[in-house]
Amino acid sequence: MQSRLASIHWQVSHPKMAKTATLNLRVSADFKRRLMEEAAKDKRSVTNYLEVSLTRYWETTHSDAHEERRKKNRRE
Repeated sequence: MQSRLASIHWQVSHPKMAKTATLNLRVSADFKRRLMEEAAKDKRSVTNYLEVSLTRYWETTHSDAHEERRKKNRRE
């Protein structure tokens, strides 16, 4: 199974802070291939692609959850 896994090494940080933390991920070779393809399409490094994608996801998820709570509070 280990032969089917690939490692991705990337740094994570707050967008306005220096990149000082290291994160290692073990993913399938297919996942790594697709990640590299998607990053290349956006003309980004894999690290930057992951950072931007996750930040956008978190902002959307947080915004959606906040909106749902706001709507619920209006109904009460």
